[in-house]
Order: sequence, then structure tokens, then C-alpha cells
Amino acid sequence: MALQFIRGEATISRSDADSPVPNGTLQNSSPGTTIAPYTVGLNGVHVTTDFLLSHLLLGILAAVGLGVILIRLIQLGHAHLRKLLSINASEKEQAYFSCNQVDLWPRIKKHVIYAPIWRKRHNREIKLSSAVSLGTLPTRLQSLLLGLYVLGNIVFCVALDYKVENMYAILAELRGRTGALAAANLVPLVLFAGRNNPLIVWLQVSFDTYILLHRWTGRLVVLETIIHTAAWAVAQAASKSPGPVRHAFYETFLNIHMILASLFILGTYLHCSIPHLPALPYVVTAGVLWMGERFLRILWTARRNVSRGGSTTADISVLPDGACRVTLHLPHHLRIVPGMHAYLRFPHLRPWESHPFSIAWHDEHARTGSGTLQHIDSAGSTLEKAARRVTQRTSVSFVIQARTGFTLQLWKYAQKNASVVTLSCRTPAFLEGPYGGHHSLDSYGHVVVVAGASGITHQLSYIRHLLEGRQKGVVATRRVVLVWAIRKISHLQWAEPWLSCLVAKSREIGMFEARVYITSREGFWAPDGADSDLQILSGRPDMTCIIREQVNCQVGAMCVTVCGPGGLADDVRQATRDVQTCGSVDFIEEAFTW
Repeated sequence: MALQFIRGEATISRSDADSPVPNGTLQNSSPGTTIAPYTVGLNGVHVTTDFLLSHLLLGILAAVGLGVILIRLIQLGHAHLRKLLSINASEKEQAYFSCNQVDLWPRIKKHVIYAPIWRKRHNREIKLSSAVSLGTLPTRLQSLLLGLYVLGNIVFCVALDYKVENMYAILAELRGRTGALAAANLVPLVLFAGRNNPLIVWLQVSFDTYILLHRWTGRLVVLETIIHTAAWAVAQAASKSPGPVRHAFYETFLNIHMILASLFILGTYLHCSIPHLPALPYVVTAGVLWMGERFLRILWTARRNVSRGGSTTADISVLPDGACRVTLHLPHHLRIVPGMHAYLRFPHLRPWESHPFSIAWHDEHARTGSGTLQHIDSAGSTLEKAARRVTQRTSVSFVIQARTGFTLQLWKYAQKNASVVTLSCRTPAFLEGPYGGHHSLDSYGHVVVVAGASGITHQLSYIRHLLEGRQKGVVATRRVVLVWAIRKISHLQWAEPWLSCLVAKSREIGMFEARVYITSREGFWAPDGADSDLQILSGRPDMTCIIREQVNCQVGAMCVTVCGPGGLADDVRQATRDVQTCGSVDFIEEAFTW
């Protein structure tokens, strides 16, 4: 079937779409000055080649994804086998897993996987000022993958038929190529940005990494769209004439970003649908993914927070130095695993916004016949666990440090409305999620947990899980060391109730050591009632010495995990890289740089 594009005397049929010089062209005195046909429709556009390259680009992405899945399956299988062999093994019997069995793998981890692109700076932000940030630097592995993907897009864009003498025919081919690639890139662009992205579970890659991929894919889409428009504009003009904001204003950026994203997808759909351009399926796929993921957010949020017995409420308690503890009481049971985070939304505080925070603690309660709540210990019997599906409710707690924007407004709200007696207030809230929690530390005999400031919230759930798992005999872990760096001694109150609980649990099995470093220059003193099992030290932690100290007494395979400010995370990453040839040591970072 012929598809006609008519402007004046210029006409082309679909059968001529792959021809660099269309039928019925308007010619001037030289073959290199033909203009008008190349400003409309598919004239000069190599449709078959464009979509062959677009499919190839998406195919390469799919192949990389399958490769990562294969690697993850091998890693999970190895970790599961190590866990099974180590659960009932003594510290001496776990010595086999403390050594590197292959010389090449630790070198790859040290110089490629864990290594920043330059020296040791990775998670520490590059700032133009206190408010404006240029972001962070990727690792060498991330840089390699991003570089290859960008290079592939560039090669596909410039692979044109330069034998054609007419520059406007080349511009038309460039217009079609960049348009097709931009449309194809919309699919991974939308997929990488979704909170419910299935690739997060399948590939076991953090949301932080997907946001990095989302940003770079977005830059490619914008650049290819600009080139696509410019190639058309140059020919159009010739035929008619003689010749670092996101971090500074996060909430504003996010709201504008969502509006522009919806307008961009709608505009691209109209651009492709009216003339029935071949790129339309890509745009429709991206639009369906974008709208479908947001519909799922609404559906699951309603399911999590609303029931016949009521809806979610939040208790907000004021903590020292601009922090608050937020505990959400959900009407349903919610499965929480270590390392999870959730998005919180408060109807009385910017109801159009939701913000991510790590889940520090969770408790389980059950309804009695009278409707009251009764706490269920996490080590309950099998019969009790079966009954929880019907009767259980979950409470989740967060520690939120006031900075700017929403967090500052939340802290001021808590101060204004807090009861004089309880220093807390209650307000309606919604929880979206939880997300994350894909890293398992169960197979490691030795775990070093590093936190900075409010980053302790991410690490508490791992420590609790490992201690309870050791009591039940279901994890291989024999030693857990917490290193927590805080600026003031008063910050200890942020997590004091939970730390006391963990220290009490550890007394029974003797596997947990907690070190709290006070980094400010204020007078060093131990707080009244401080737990004697909690080491309170002055100064900044020397992560190189600490990691080497732990490697010297390593039990089985070791994992070092960090959540905190960029500078601390970079120090821990470098210290872990330095000991890669000394033993089997893995590194996990939770950055939350998005």
C-alpha cells in the first residue's frame, strides 16, 4: 500500500522510503541543492536500516540483561552453597571461605567492579556550591557499560550514506535515524525510572544504579531529539530562506520533571501517530510502561494503607538536632526484609509529594478478640506465624533528618504539633512500597556494617536479621561489627532504643560489636545510661585500619556494607579495595544519590 506525502510538487511513496533521492523531487541547478522533498514525511529516510539498528540497540541491552541474570544466578548459587556449608560450621571450619580461591576475581573486583572512575571519589558529590551539585562519579564498570552504550548510539547515528551528494538527503537520513533511536531509547528510559521495575528483582541491581542509567539514557534521548529537530530545521530553513539544579531544588525538579515527561510522551505520540511514522510502536510501549507503572503505584498504595478497619497513621516524635522518628501503623501485614526503603506521603504536608526513606525497624502486632493490639515477638512459633496472615498488623519506623524542603517542613510540623508529654503527634500518612532489600548477607561468616549519620537506619535491619538468624541457626554469620559515625553524642538517641535491643540480643550469642564514633570537636563524654557494650569513641573512624583489623581476624567470607555520606562511603570503598588480595571480601554500598 502506498503512503503519499505531498507538499507542492514533491511526492514519495512508501516503496521509495529507502531511496536517498525521492521521486518527484524539486531540483535546482546542481544535485547538491535539492531541498524541499527532504523537509517532509519519510523522504530520504532509510526506514529499514533505522529500525534494524533500533532493534539491534534494544537487542544488545536485552543481551546484557540476560548476561547479568546469568552472573547473578551463579553468584546466588555460590552464596547459597556457602550458606548451607557454613550454618553449622565453626569459625575454624569457615576458614576455607575466607581465602580467595581464584586469583583473577579479586583483581577484577578491586580494579573494575569496586573501583571509581578516578582515584577513590565515587559517592562524594561534586558541588559548585552548597546548594548546586553536579552529581557523583560512576564506577569503572558503570563507566564502561555507559561508554559502550553511548558509543553504540553515536555509531548508529553517524552510520549514514555519505556517497549521496545532496547534503539535505544526508540530513533527512540523519533525521530519521536519530528519531528512530530516540524513540527506541524511550523504552529503557521509562523502564529504568520505574520504582516497580521488574529488572530490579531479576538482576538484583540497586535502584540507584537504574537511576544512573535513566539519567544517561535521558541525555541520549534529549540529544538525539535535538539532532532530529535540528536536521529538519536546517532543511526547512534552507527551503524558505535565501541562505546542576536537581539537587538544589529537588521537589521543584521532581514535579516539573513529571509534568515534562508526560508532555514529552504525549507530544512524541502525536508527532508519530498523525503521519503514522514507523517509530510509533516504541512510543506506545514507553507510554504504556510509564502509565502502567504509575497505575500500579496507586493500586498498591491503596492496598497497603486502606482497610475496613481503618487506614495508616503516623506517630512523629521529635529527636535532638533536627531529626524526627516516624512510625507508621499499617492496617495490614507487610513483609519487611533487611535493606528495604519506602516512600512516605503525608496528606497534611505536600500531599502531591512522596519521599524515600530507609526502614529502620518494624514490629508486628495482632488483633485480639476485643480489637486491641498485642505485640508478637519475631521468634514466635510456627502456629503463631500461620495465624498472622489474618490477624497481623505491621508498624514500620524511620529516622528522618531535617535538611531542606520536605524534611525540614516535617520536622517543623512535629515540633509545632507534638504533645508536651510524649513529644510526638499523630497524623494520617501513606506508605508506598516497600522497595529494595535484594542483598542477602546470610552466607557471610563475617559482616562489617558501616553507617554515617542517619544512614544507620538502613543498617539496623541487617544487624537485627543476622542476630535473630544466628539464634535460629539459619545464617552462617558468626561476627557482626557496626561502625557508626555521628557528629554529636546527642545523635545517639536517634537509634538508641533499637541499638539497646540489638546489644541485649547479642549478649546471648556474643557475635555483635558496636562502635560509635563522635566526629565533632565538642567535649567527649559518655551519655548517662549508655550501654556498657556500646563502644563510644572520639574522632573519625580510620576505615583503612578498621577493615584491615577485621580481615586479620576474618571468619569465613566477609562482606563490608556502607550507607552514609559520600566521603565516608568512598573511604570504605577504598579500604575494601585495598584488601581484595588478602581475603574473600565483598563490598555493598547503598548510596541513595537519586
